Amino acid sequence: MFRKNKLPNNLLKGYLFLLIATIIWGAAGPIIKYTIDYIPPLTFLFLRFLIACVILLPYTIYEIQKVKVNPKDYFNLFLLGIFSQTSLSLIFLGLKYTTAIDNAVIGILGSLMAVVAGHYFFKDKLDKKIRFGLIVASIGTILVVLEPILSDSSNIEIKNRIFGNSLFLIFNLFWVVFIIWSKMSMGERSKLLKKSLSFVHLKPMRKTYPPALITALSMFVGLFTVAPLAVFEMMGGFGNIQSFNIMEIDPRGFTGLLYMALFSSLVAYLLHQKALEYVNVSDTSFFGYLAPIFTFPTAYFLLGEIPNSYVITGCVLIATGVYITEKANNSH
Repeated sequence: MFRKNKLPNNLLKGYLFLLIATIIWGAAGPIIKYTIDYIPPLTFLFLRFLIACVILLPYTIYEIQKVKVNPKDYFNLFLLGIFSQTSLSLIFLGLKYTTAIDNAVIGILGSLMAVVAGHYFFKDKLDKKIRFGLIVASIGTILVVLEPILSDSSNIEIKNRIFGNSLFLIFNLFWVVFIIWSKMSMGERSKLLKKSLSFVHLKPMRKTYPPALITALSMFVGLFTVAPLAVFEMMGGFGNIQSFNIMEIDPRGFTGLLYMALFSSLVAYLLHQKALEYVNVSDTSFFGYLAPIFTFPTAYFLLGEIPNSYVITGCVLIATGVYITEKANNSH
């Protein structure tokens, strides 16, 4: 994973930031699923953004005055918020229908797609062995997505879990776009990406912005885009049996809310955004592979979830594909 064109100290710093973010996010899925028993998913996401944005507001005002955001970059920053924050509604809704373990395993696909995107847009190496590893791991991911059909489940459970797993897949597509867009916003240029953006009448960032500011602005985008959905949900929309009173949150739900607002929203995103200054896009994938290591024990202790034989088989295939991919990466 180490490359000669980057300073080892910076690489180690980037890897440390990614590891901490991965641990926090690895536990997030089970914590979200546990908490939505007490707070409806979109309301939960809105409150998470609200707490984070209140904390970030003084910094955001100060940093905007100092940095002077180019007005032509407003739309690009808005898109970053959509890809990284608003898209989280897919995860929160998906966890209402399926398991936290499925979310963690399918999330590995996002890491694999980051490897492909890094190669395609930023010329990261991707030889035949890496492609083979990606194929093997993708087969394992597909097995996990379709596991509800293969298991002895009711028709309703099958439909719910396939729907939830599909939402996870869509989120991972958004996440890869976010990673690529973040690299562009921090000054890393790609002729191919620039050409692709011109096709949809978009232009790269005019300026380079601090990672913390990008994270803060994306949180505000998430807050304002999710707010109307949360209001509708609290009024009994999106299948809620009854309206939800925000003033009557169970203490157990409040604990999960604070974890997601402070650690998953602020600490993890800031560390991940900062790490992108030191590492390549494909480096983020390696740490994405590690997420289930932290998800599985959390899912067991909080939710009692245990992976069945199909999920375990899928994990073995994914691990094999990851091993092949990373071994090929390290040989370059």
